[in-house]
Amino acid sequence: MVSIETIREQFDELGIEPSDEVVNACITICLNNGINDPVEFVEQWMAYSVSKLSGAEPTVAYLNDMEAHEYTGKARKMGKVATIVGGTASSNATARSDPKVSKLTTYRNVDSAEQDVLEMYGCVTPKASKAVSRLQHSKNTPDVVRGSPFSTVTYSPISTSKHGKDSEDAKSGKSGQIVYTYGKAQLLKQINSLPAALSGGEETNDGSTDIPAKGKNGGGREAGGRGATKDTAAVAPGGKGISIGYQAGQFANENSKYMFDSSYDRVMILSDRIYETGSAICYRLAQEELATATQQATLEEGSSEGSSANHATDEDDRASDREMVNWLDGVKVHHVDYPSSDTIRVLGRIVVEPRTTSADGGAGVAQGRSNDQQQHRLSIVDFDEQTLRNTRLDLSHTKAPWSLFPGQTVLLEGINPRGTMFTVQRVHHLRKLNLPCAPHTLDRTLKMVIASAPFTDRTDLLYEKLTGLLDYCRTDPPDVLLLTGPLADANRPLYKEVAETFDEYYEKIVGTIMSAVGSRTEVFIVANHDDVNSSFVYPTPPYRVASFYKNLHLLPDPCLFSIEGLEIGVTTVDSIGHLIENECCSADAGDKIKRAMNYLFHQASFYPLNPPMEDIPLDVDMLNDFGRLTRVPNVMVCPSTLNRFIREINGCVCINPGFVDGQQTPDGGSYARLIIHPPEADAPMVAAAAAASSSTQQRPAPAPSSYIACQIIKS
Repeated sequence: MVSIETIREQFDELGIEPSDEVVNACITICLNNGINDPVEFVEQWMAYSVSKLSGAEPTVAYLNDMEAHEYTGKARKMGKVATIVGGTASSNATARSDPKVSKLTTYRNVDSAEQDVLEMYGCVTPKASKAVSRLQHSKNTPDVVRGSPFSTVTYSPISTSKHGKDSEDAKSGKSGQIVYTYGKAQLLKQINSLPAALSGGEETNDGSTDIPAKGKNGGGREAGGRGATKDTAAVAPGGKGISIGYQAGQFANENSKYMFDSSYDRVMILSDRIYETGSAICYRLAQEELATATQQATLEEGSSEGSSANHATDEDDRASDREMVNWLDGVKVHHVDYPSSDTIRVLGRIVVEPRTTSADGGAGVAQGRSNDQQQHRLSIVDFDEQTLRNTRLDLSHTKAPWSLFPGQTVLLEGINPRGTMFTVQRVHHLRKLNLPCAPHTLDRTLKMVIASAPFTDRTDLLYEKLTGLLDYCRTDPPDVLLLTGPLADANRPLYKEVAETFDEYYEKIVGTIMSAVGSRTEVFIVANHDDVNSSFVYPTPPYRVASFYKNLHLLPDPCLFSIEGLEIGVTTVDSIGHLIENECCSADAGDKIKRAMNYLFHQASFYPLNPPMEDIPLDVDMLNDFGRLTRVPNVMVCPSTLNRFIREINGCVCINPGFVDGQQTPDGGSYARLIIHPPEADAPMVAAAAAASSSTQQRPAPAPSSYIACQIIKS
């Protein structure tokens, strides 16, 4: 029905504010010409304005011209057509028997003067359905969409087909179910608030039973940009300040240049990485050999003089060889193509040969290859990459469990009789790690929630699971909320329908999150290269928002920061999944998650795989500057498409919290919550830390399970 309100509403959807005179003129035209649909009238005006007036806004004069051109003129033409058709029918009643006259009369009588020339010749075009405004606003938006705090204006209707499934999942009790638990039961009791879907203890995947809930029921600071500081303080829910520390100079920022490195620069950076990692591997190996030699010397004091003389003679013979390099503490390293029937050591980087032919002359293996087939394609590039020396590897005679991946720096022991095939006997890739220290400055219990993208389903922009998570954080505010991007994935075509700029849309998402959690929770948002408003490069600079929020911290990807002395490492790229997918290992290599995490620690990089996966825009220069993992953090957050996990590896609690909206995972979405208690002085120590402290006289670090508890919960 045409009225003042409906006419104004249709013009408002197009961003036009008509005056009262214009609205009255529109009402008059609709009444004079029998128009009952305001959408049809406004769309007719827009078509006339664009085609005749270059998109001018409506005025009374323009509306009168449109009425004369579009409605009055067409009405006259229709009258003439009706007169011609009526006269033809009355003057010659037998004209319908003539096929020519019948055809002409039929097509002139089908439609009005709106028919084009093609219709007059028999090409009838179906009439289009009633025009609908391109901007879908509250009139065309379902109630469930309008109720979402993340609702936005889009160019097409928002789907709501999955709400039935979500309601069934909520009724079945899947939301809020604890699926993974780590830590002592005493610490888990302190997580005193469970989601509303939980009414009691839930069985976890490790066989333990959780404790029922008690108690309650259910522009930020840019870390890598201008004005960033090393240490900041925030107000906690209890009123005390939270100490937050990070090295701003070690973070990627908006001033970082990327994709400027040449091929020569990449080779030099990779060569430096081989030297640095190789030096650390040789240092650890030298320390182990020194300890072994000391033990043997103690047991065999009588024969030590003769063995020392023979060993000195062997060193003099090998030092004369030009193909040998003396590394730290006397570790002898040869070039990879040095021919020798005796056991030697070579240092270099693992590469995978192109899929041409395998070692036995057969056809190249496919992408889904087995470890036995992939072994024939592994090679090692020499530590002096400028010489382009490389040799294929034979891993069939390896004496101990092994695992390798492209880009890994390793020290290999074996023989190379002809200089073309190195037969590996032992693989050395471990270094002496800088193990984490317990947060002894923490004087109270700290609660943290970790959630990873995606936060909404592919078929809508409602962010329902994120809304539920924010409701939980509002009910029982944590001290820290850590969100990993992308908040708006550019790979999803639905974001193209958003009728506002990406910066405005992202600002709205961040504002909704901050208004939901309030000022009692410190919010950390880690960037991702797939976000609609981020730089398409890894490492990724932090996001930027126009509004300022005192408790918002925007971090780059990857990043390493501390909260009350607790060091946390985060990367939003699936480093673990990529390493496992591209690695080659023996059958007895052990736990794949532990292997992949050790790759990060011992290669001292958040993304050691080289070359990277095709969808990772890796910048080697930036990764060398901002992607180093020089020490093991207390907590490592690595979102992955693998099954969610919590593992303690080298004194670090490694967490894969899953995805908040897990429509593509068989077990659904999930997030993690942690509780960090002040460490006790008499807590049990980490085995590796205890051994390191005995030799370095450092304070031993307690086991993380004594002061960290974690649960993964279905969203």
